[in-house]
Amino acid sequence: MALTEWLLSANERGNPDTRLDSRHPGNEAWSEGNEVRPLVHGATYFAELFDRIETTGQGDLILFTD
Repeated sequence: MALTEWLLSANERGNPDTRLDSRHPGNEAWSEGNEVRPLVHGATYFAELFDRIETTGQGDLILFTD
């Protein structure tokens, strides 16, 4: 499935005042080549989260969403 089927373009988001896209190459607020793995079970998720947090270093940034 193409990115354009999953993610909204600037026009589709309907917010002409946003600068979200202008900060990225090609004026698209997303990037390609990212690894995505669904972690369905809570135990799996929290074990992975713990491992990722443990590998962070000074200057790293962790953002959470739900």
